[in-house]
Amino acid sequence: MEVNEMFSKIDELECLDNYEFISINLAVGRVLAEDIITTKPLPFADNSALDGYAFNYNDINSPLKILGTIFAGDKKEYSIGKNECYKIMTGAIFPTGSDTVVMLEDEAFDENGNLIVPKYIKKDNARKLKGEELGIGELLLSKSTLLNAAKIMLLASQGISFVKVFAKPKIAVFSTGNEINEPWQTCDDRSIYNANALGISSLLLNNGFESEYKGILKDEKQSLKQEIIKASNYDVIITSGGASKGEADFMKSCLQELGYECIVGSIDIRPAGPTKIFKKGKQLVFILPGNPMSCYIGCFLSVIPAIKKISGRKEYLHETCEATFNGDMIQKGSRANIVLGNYMDGKFTPLNKNNKFSPAMIKPLANANALYLSKIGENEISDKTLIKIIKLS
Repeated sequence: MEVNEMFSKIDELECLDNYEFISINLAVGRVLAEDIITTKPLPFADNSALDGYAFNYNDINSPLKILGTIFAGDKKEYSIGKNECYKIMTGAIFPTGSDTVVMLEDEAFDENGNLIVPKYIKKDNARKLKGEELGIGELLLSKSTLLNAAKIMLLASQGISFVKVFAKPKIAVFSTGNEINEPWQTCDDRSIYNANALGISSLLLNNGFESEYKGILKDEKQSLKQEIIKASNYDVIITSGGASKGEADFMKSCLQELGYECIVGSIDIRPAGPTKIFKKGKQLVFILPGNPMSCYIGCFLSVIPAIKKISGRKEYLHETCEATFNGDMIQKGSRANIVLGNYMDGKFTPLNKNNKFSPAMIKPLANANALYLSKIGENEISDKTLIKIIKLS
């Protein structure tokens, strides 16, 4: 299926029904599991946006008697009468009867020490109205909002110290293949190091998700089935290798025999084509290709959006941005292709003008900061063509 069809399948996934209450000190990067309604107006009262003098605009043409000074945090009630004012500090509550502030830099006085207000001051200058930002009963933050530092400030402004969030999914990462060894093991000339597992777990961590590495599964059907059964308490299982049509690629048949439904059998884009997604209840299993570049791109395109979706996020697909293509490129248009490159100053420059990479390569991934998803039938891309790219993260 095409990439957009896969995204449609991801859109149909349901959120996990697991929640927890956590301190807002720990809530950055977490997803709200309920709407938050304001209980305290912002601002909490009419107050001054700067240091100056609070007065009634109707008295602008008269000298104003200064009654005293009001500081931020002063909870006494103050009021002014005709031709009166108070010196007021930033954040201090307006005295009753006042509606405008003249800032200190514009102050002037008559011979009796009364304030003379410049005629260019506008009514309601520097006046922050009670509830003008948020009133009581308004929606502060909606369910499925990803919390960042600014949103934590909003929560704190309401006296909220704990929030209900979606629990993070439990993720298990496996590798498969008789030919791979761990980076900390000895590797002979006929074996390869397991780069995929660390690439997957690092990509997950970079997007806010922790995972547990469960080791290398050998290409033996019964053993694979047992390991899948043992991992039934995980929300997500991710494997790499065993995704193609070779004789020893048992993962698909193992999952089908265990009652898993295949929702994505392949993606029509090189080099992530063999990527598969299976589902049983709300548990997801991803079979990623064994070749490192294919594995990484398959994880980036399918695993990351899917886990964001089941974690309750509103925005789960990768953000795109417009860029102009820098240079001319010829490629095979009989398929959709991943074009790796670098984005800078509004331009996307491909790493290779013919877009020729082996799916087993890793270095191009390390040298790129963005990718372009070309379309079927797109045989060439001309210089200065406007395209949409995805930044790698």
